[in-house]
Amino acid sequence: MQDLQNAGSGLKKMFIASIGAVVCTVLLIIPIVNILAMIGALVFAIISLVGLNEAGKDIEGCKTAFLLTIVNMVVSVLKNIPFLGTGFLGALFSIAGYILGFLIVYYVCKSVADVLEQNEPDVAKTGHMVWKINLVCYAAEIIIAVLALIPLLNILAAFASIIIAIVSLVASILYMIFLYKSSNALA
Repeated sequence: MQDLQNAGSGLKKMFIASIGAVVCTVLLIIPIVNILAMIGALVFAIISLVGLNEAGKDIEGCKTAFLLTIVNMVVSVLKNIPFLGTGFLGALFSIAGYILGFLIVYYVCKSVADVLEQNEPDVAKTGHMVWKINLVCYAAEIIIAVLALIPLLNILAAFASIIIAIVSLVASILYMIFLYKSSNALA
């Protein structure tokens, strides 16, 4: 295996940033601490970007995921502008965000798994499984976003979104496990 220390170090930063982001998300519900949690979430987002950029020096798919992450951040900002983020246009931004979110996970998992295929087949298998599970989750989120626009079906979408949130949480945990294992394998 060629020298992939940038990739290993970058994926480790992404893993640490993922853990930090989860902690910050939980802390957001606590008054007063939530301000620090927002700052922490921003810091961890930057660490994740730095890690993804670092991994992109060795793995082309991570470089693509880095660029898609930048585009996703722009879409997220546009989605949160009051007159753009509501109604049909808001739903389009949400769907674009889901598609970009999936593509980011796909490019990271697929490209890293391809690199690890020969020397770490179990880790590579995990990477392929993770992007496939995320594909199902993101597709379901897109369907729910569309159903939420239709009167009466939006009630069904609300219930389905709870189930998808749980499955997406599991998918996120599997993604973090993959980041951890692959960063160790490439270190």
